[in-house]
Amino acid sequence: MKPWNELKITDDFIFCKVMQNESICRQMLELLLSIKIDRLEYIHNQYAIAPDYGSHSIRLDVYVRDSNKIYDIEIQTTDKHNLEKRVRYYQALMDIDQLERSMDYRHLKESYVIFICTFDPFNHDSLIYTVKQNFLERPDKSYDDNTRKVFYNLNASELKREDSRLGTFLRYLITNDPEDVFTKQISKEVESVKHSTKWRKEYMTVGEWIREEVEKEVAIEVDKRVAVELEKEVNKKVATEVEKQVAIKLEKEVNKKVAIELEKEVNKKVAIELEKQVAVELDKQVALEVKNQLHAQQLQNARNLLAMNVLTTEQIAQAVELPVEEIMALK
Repeated sequence: MKPWNELKITDDFIFCKVMQNESICRQMLELLLSIKIDRLEYIHNQYAIAPDYGSHSIRLDVYVRDSNKIYDIEIQTTDKHNLEKRVRYYQALMDIDQLERSMDYRHLKESYVIFICTFDPFNHDSLIYTVKQNFLERPDKSYDDNTRKVFYNLNASELKREDSRLGTFLRYLITNDPEDVFTKQISKEVESVKHSTKWRKEYMTVGEWIREEVEKEVAIEVDKRVAVELEKEVNKKVATEVEKQVAIKLEKEVNKKVAIELEKEVNKKVAIELEKQVAVELDKQVALEVKNQLHAQQLQNARNLLAMNVLTTEQIAQAVELPVEEIMALK
């Protein structure tokens, strides 16, 4: 929070207090909107609106009305990159604030949200940005819901060359150097506010409230970040554990499949080897049977020849291809 003696007209607190001067506030609105206002009625300064408990509330810098219009004037020194949505929300809550239960929508007044920015809110280097709504299919026809949005860019290059009363006023907000009667009136009011013990005490109280709010916001942000980091850590641990469990499960499944495939392969090889062994054994048995049958036939042939009593033992052995001893054993 700025020290009290360093505050300027572009600081919220000073701006709001200066604009409590009806004459200054009315002249400022007349300059900003190029209209004539007979009399202003203050709805509230730095007025907070919340549609219901738990909803996001807003705090309007200068909230005033005349006979048929309401105005919110905001001084903005920080670009939070949310101006369009912010204005949309402000205008909606202003409508809620002015329309009482059972009132018809026709009772809604024409409403203006005016932002005076020390930066270029839309980066087009225009001094003034006035929002106008049209039908997409008929761009020559306007859609008028009696809501007005006007933005002033105190950083515009053309402001240095703007020689109107409006230009003088807007330049004063940047330079704090009064050039005409109106800006001198504002400058005098700024000094009056800064010399007020009442306003200084209120500023300190507001500062304390801001510090408390900042601490709350910081605490909320810390809680959010802790929750995010905690969630990341939990997710990381869960992912690690899941990865580990998947690896274990995968290893088990792989081992199981390897075992099955290995068993199949072993069984296949055993079957082949067994088949070979059976074939060999079968060949042996067949060969032995053939040999035995051949030997039996040879013996029978030898018996037949012996019975004929024509050949000698040696001749019969040679004829049937058997040893002489086997022929002799047949006699």
